[in-house]
Amino acid sequence: MTEVNEVNFSKGGKMAQDGGGKGRLIKIIIIAVVVLVLLVGGIVLAMFLFDTGEEAAAPNKEMAQARTETGIIETPFYLDMGSFVVNLSDGRRYLKTSIQLLINDEKANEFLRVRQAEIKDLVVAELQTLNSEQLRDPQERELLKQRLLRKIETLLPTEDREWDDPMPVKKVLITEFYLQ
Repeated sequence: MTEVNEVNFSKGGKMAQDGGGKGRLIKIIIIAVVVLVLLVGGIVLAMFLFDTGEEAAAPNKEMAQARTETGIIETPFYLDMGSFVVNLSDGRRYLKTSIQLLINDEKANEFLRVRQAEIKDLVVAELQTLNSEQLRDPQERELLKQRLLRKIETLLPTEDREWDDPMPVKKVLITEFYLQ
């Protein structure tokens, strides 16, 4: 008997081969991968869109009760001092930073809010004494916060104050820090 080979002219005149199973297997694998990627992407998108925020709410409640050396501040007050841009003492660089004060008493917060200009003056004067090498050191930044806290405490009255705690400013918080 004679063997007959088919010629498929639509595919460049090559003879049909029995290897059509490989092409089909590759197509199935590609389709499966695409379906899997779309499925995972849909699940991630659904989790993002329908997130109730319950998991994120618990840490925020804990953060609202700021901790200090003496314990938890039930109702912390944050006094935003704004941004500061100063030339540093080495003359080649400048610092942009934002500062907030953590205060444990509402009346002390109002007292310091009225005196924001004085606080800003103290902060600028202290920042201008520093150089870029000092600000790169995390320990030096922590010392800066302590120095600022001590200077701000000098503005508080020693007698006839409307709050109980003689040192209601608990922390100086640096919320933005760019060294150029």
